[in-house]
Amino acid sequence: MRPWFLPLLALTGCGGGGGESPAPAPGAPAQVVRPVVQTDAEIAALLYSDRQRTPADFPLDLPPSGHEQVTTLHLAGCTDDWDEALAWSETAANDAPVYSDLVATVTDPRYYEFGRAPRTPADDYVRMRVYRCAFFDPVAGTLNVRPLDAVTVGQFAAYQWQFTPYNNFGNVVLERATRTTSSAIEHTLDLATLTRATGAGACDRVEVIAWTWRVLLATGKVEVETAALLDFRARLTDGVAEVCAG
Repeated sequence: MRPWFLPLLALTGCGGGGGESPAPAPGAPAQVVRPVVQTDAEIAALLYSDRQRTPADFPLDLPPSGHEQVTTLHLAGCTDDWDEALAWSETAANDAPVYSDLVATVTDPRYYEFGRAPRTPADDYVRMRVYRCAFFDPVAGTLNVRPLDAVTVGQFAAYQWQFTPYNNFGNVVLERATRTTSSAIEHTLDLATLTRATGAGACDRVEVIAWTWRVLLATGKVEVETAALLDFRARLTDGVAEVCAG
């Protein structure tokens, strides 16, 4: 887990020699702390292999098995009325190119889910979800569940990640961490993204960014921001990921 670094940090310890660490010599260069634990080579290998897009403890919303394809989508808005949510689902099904029959319903503390089977030869499945306003209002951008705590915000940010382009090939969640301040709870996902080179044989670009979901304690307002952490060049040669020099 990537630690949070504050402008001023006092550390005390015990054990070892028992004495204080010597102060750095005047004029000595400051030690550069790598923002993620993975090396460039390890990050490149994860991106090109696409074998694991998230850490082992990442809370994934796994689709039901037994279907050729499962699509999960959230309908616009929110409601705390199950009948209204069902009506929205029915409207969406009628507006789709192929109608999907309602075959299952789920009531979750976060949303209402309506499972539908499209009238096609393929054994596909569609999970239509409508947020419950008591949990999250996507139009106002407020997380309304109470009490707000680090676990809730962390799970909320991880859930939102699954419905973004970051949950596709060429993207990996490296680490995640939560911190609480006097005014907000922040959950940050450190993401690596791959941008393919345009020229044959050229090196691709890898960027590592901090993607932070901030929820204000007073209002539940959700703010999202990104910050660059590092970047490097890499390529896949004969099935092996390698970091480009320079």
